[in-house]
Amino acid sequence: MNEIKTLSSQEIYCNQWMRLKEDRIERADGSHGVYSVIEKPDFAVIVPVSKGFIWVVEQYRYPLGVRTIELPQGAWELDPNADPIAVARGELAEETGLLAQKMEQIGYQKLAQGYSSQGYHIWLATDFVSSTQQLDAEEVGLTCRQMPVTEFETLIAEGEISDATSVTAFLLAKLKGFV
Repeated sequence: MNEIKTLSSQEIYCNQWMRLKEDRIERADGSHGVYSVIEKPDFAVIVPVSKGFIWVVEQYRYPLGVRTIELPQGAWELDPNADPIAVARGELAEETGLLAQKMEQIGYQKLAQGYSSQGYHIWLATDFVSSTQQLDAEEVGLTCRQMPVTEFETLIAEGEISDATSVTAFLLAKLKGFV
């Protein structure tokens, strides 16, 4: 049984990256309300590690007005049904120039289930061949570097790495013994 019934749904905004809809709802107690939902395709986040080092990207995040350190990640908005491992391999190569010879699935998480159905597939990438970055227009200025895993953990603990997806992906990888 659904605890909330959708009475009507209206698209408020849509572009190639997202869709915002507003639903009129009825709760189980009979009260009515409005629920806004952001629909975006699932994405991949990659934990690229080798010999005690992890590769990270740094990029300007417009909503925050600052550059942030994150794990490589992204979606293929024009191909939302693409195989998650293909997306992971593609995003890793695009953002870092690394071609992973080995990819292992770590898990799947939801990004912000209070207002979106979007989730992300988490992949461990190892055994690299270096290539060149192939950045999209939206990624101009993105840089890539490797750092010791211990430094990455320190930056998380100090709040310098604040991207929840990166923190969660790394934590899940560590809990499962991948890192």
